[in-house]
Amino acid sequence: MTTALVWEGEADLPTVLVFDPAPASGPIELPTAWRALAETRQILWCRFDTDEALAEVDRLLADADAFGRPIDAVVHGDPADVVDVLRRHADQLRSIVVVDAEPDATPQVADVRILPVGRPATPPRAMTGDAVRAEVAAALDALDAGDVAGHGEAMRSQRERHGDG
Repeated sequence: MTTALVWEGEADLPTVLVFDPAPASGPIELPTAWRALAETRQILWCRFDTDEALAEVDRLLADADAFGRPIDAVVHGDPADVVDVLRRHADQLRSIVVVDAEPDATPQVADVRILPVGRPATPPRAMTGDAVRAEVAAALDALDAGDVAGHGEAMRSQRERHGDG
């Protein structure tokens, strides 16, 4: 049987739910690039294409004591099944960080802040990479500091330096 979820980090830390679109292929573990983030946040890595993965996250989000607060979700684009689960539990979420989404393809979830990071890429970048983790961490740090507007400006500057702006 394939493991669909992996946890890392202390239970009382802020929680990051990462929804990885990678296909199921054996047991999973937290990607190396993300391990340092587990020192300051509890991370639940969900390979959501795996049987029962989303059902398990749905059950966990229904349990008010399952996660540290705040809870932030990370998705790649706008995966309908994942967004449906997040909409059902919008009252539990502070934000959804959307990686590499087309501007018109970010999910809309009532009362949840949507933070786009990266830029559309073909082929899509893997969620497991250093650059994706760094962009997500920067967005969450800005949100923690109450400086989401500054985060957006930093992301625009980064894209301009790389010729993407």
